Amino acid sequence: MDYQTDIKKFLYSHYLFSGTRQAVGVILPALVLYWGLDMHLLGIEVASGALCASVIDINGPLRHKHTELLSCTLLGAATVLITGVATAAAPWQLWITTLALSFLLSMLVVYGYRASLVSFACLMMMVLNVEADVTRHQAVLDAGAVLAGGLWYTYFSLAICRLWWFRIEQQTLAECFFVTAQYLEAKAAFYDVEADLDECYRRLIAAQVTVVEKQQAAREIILRNLPRLRSGTLDPRRVMLFNLFINIVDLHEVVVAVHTDYPMLRREFASGDVLIFFRDMIRKIGREVDAIGYAIAVNEPSKPRRSWRAEFRAIEYEIELMRKQQVPQRSPEAYQALAATFRRVWSATRVVEKMHRNTRLDAGTPATEMRMDQALGRFVSRQSFSPKLFSKNLTFSSPSFRHALRVTIAITLGLLICQNWPLLESQAHSYWVLLTIIVILKPGFSLTKQKNFQRLTGTLVGCIGVLALLAFVHKAWVLLALMFFCMIMGNSLSLFNYGLSVVFMSSYVLLLFHFLLPGSLAVIGERAIDTAIGSGVALVCSYLFPYWEYRLMGPLIRDAVQSTRTYLESCVGRNGRRDDLAYRLARKDMHIAFGNFGAAFKRMMLEPKSKQVSVPELNDLLVQNHVLASHITGISEILARQVDADKTGELGHVVGAISDLLSQAAAAPAASVQTDSQSVAETMRDYTRRLDALVVAKEQLADPAPEAVQELKLIVHQLKQMLRSGELILRDMRGIRLPA
Repeated sequence: MDYQTDIKKFLYSHYLFSGTRQAVGVILPALVLYWGLDMHLLGIEVASGALCASVIDINGPLRHKHTELLSCTLLGAATVLITGVATAAAPWQLWITTLALSFLLSMLVVYGYRASLVSFACLMMMVLNVEADVTRHQAVLDAGAVLAGGLWYTYFSLAICRLWWFRIEQQTLAECFFVTAQYLEAKAAFYDVEADLDECYRRLIAAQVTVVEKQQAAREIILRNLPRLRSGTLDPRRVMLFNLFINIVDLHEVVVAVHTDYPMLRREFASGDVLIFFRDMIRKIGREVDAIGYAIAVNEPSKPRRSWRAEFRAIEYEIELMRKQQVPQRSPEAYQALAATFRRVWSATRVVEKMHRNTRLDAGTPATEMRMDQALGRFVSRQSFSPKLFSKNLTFSSPSFRHALRVTIAITLGLLICQNWPLLESQAHSYWVLLTIIVILKPGFSLTKQKNFQRLTGTLVGCIGVLALLAFVHKAWVLLALMFFCMIMGNSLSLFNYGLSVVFMSSYVLLLFHFLLPGSLAVIGERAIDTAIGSGVALVCSYLFPYWEYRLMGPLIRDAVQSTRTYLESCVGRNGRRDDLAYRLARKDMHIAFGNFGAAFKRMMLEPKSKQVSVPELNDLLVQNHVLASHITGISEILARQVDADKTGELGHVVGAISDLLSQAAAAPAASVQTDSQSVAETMRDYTRRLDALVVAKEQLADPAPEAVQELKLIVHQLKQMLRSGELILRDMRGIRLPA
């Protein structure tokens, strides 16, 4: 691992930029009011309001960010008001209010990821104020201070994001390049004969899930802010971002298509060097893509750093040698697979060269890679906020409802412990128990388990680190600088390294209390004890009526198979032509569906063994779905033309058969259909014979065009592989036993 390069990427990433923005936005009002104007309580309340709004401050379109920040601010202030008024009333009213708020706020997860952040922010405001002893008048003032802090942060963040919008979008786009480079590295491993194929597929699928996630994040920003005319010309910076996004998506498509029968390639060509050349070539492309991503992140035009000439010449020499050795006649399918891989790798290098050109803003009048119109809006996601969605999930069969119940029970248990355990009676910060609970408890059991371990270890390391720091550092300005640094790092790392983020956030909180209570080290022990108690409560409650991942797997695998079928049909098109917009939309939907399936399977594998259902079938289904999508992509540009040109109709029949296999597979988990393996296999063999006969008939024409024959051989080879993958997908789907 190149740690120096990774550090540089982090320094120019949107993670550090966002973390710094959040830290400054939260700590600035506290510095002004607490230390500058000596308004201690007001400074803390305003800072807590800013902290509430900062939770939802993640990258996204500015028009949506304003709504999200404002909604979080208003709901957070309302939560503080309701909680404060309840604390001033009778104890039973506080308990009812706390339980109701815990449940209702936790149910917000039904509205998606961003709503879940609002849920956490408001729950945090509730637990920070649930033990406060205030009057109703003071509760109103506290809520006003929180509202002021939230509004300050909202417009501070919007101003920063509007001023540096180009850098934010560049950094988000750069992440797409980095993860695509990792995908290329995983792809190159298939051409290493020493690498285990099962492990290669595990790495590839994990990389694919990450690529889909980062592409979707970039798509949400870039396609919602399309280039617009200014003074008669398109804004060159937006054109650059748009073109580079199209390039990286197209490169991903090309790389996905660089897929073939790897066991066959290894059997046929293991003794030669051609596979090594392919491996090195793909790795070179990956490093070049990574370098382009870095150039985008640092706002510089990229320059080609590597030449493909040596590898191209070596591969061309090997292929020519195979022709002389009659390999195309002895092993036509292996040779065709190798030649197709060569063409795809060559196409990938052309896309990379186009990327280099598109990083330059001084390249003349900007032109977009594809036509822009209102139809591009279909590529961005839409989230429904209908009240019906909330009421629809008020049932025990809903994962969100179960999660809300768990959180409510856990907070109730935490409150009982805080109020009745003698160990915590003398503490002023026992709300840390509740805070630990809401941080750890997530809708999924696996994520809760993972967060629990990271929270415990991170807090312990942070406490030890602060003890050591206070023993050797005594200058206030140094500790203040370190506190600010820890806050930045804690915010920056939270999205991709939660364990390390907890270390910095714990250090920041403990250093803050060192300034509030100079000389007191008891708070460090309190922090450790409260975190351990909260972690234990969260762990126990995570076993309360959990909604295991296998229960969610049925709809996800059906969506994955059905979206692959739609993707195949979009390639066929009409009258020999493919609708490019429909094709790109189907491709996006397919990748997202596959990413959702892959992420759910990964989470399931972190759950108890007894809750891991149909693991072999689901794992094979992941692999075969990816293989089938790769083969479809490999012939996407020529499928429509070949089907239309085939007067016998055989190609159309085979494509229809594959589509029918996928249609049966999508219905299989919910249908009690017995698989007649022998009948299906015989049907597949019949289609294979008919495809081979089609190639023979083409070759026996009086004057067959070599290019047309080669193209037909390519599409026949891919269709055979697709038939096999479709058959395996149907077998796996009928072998899976999941709830409908």
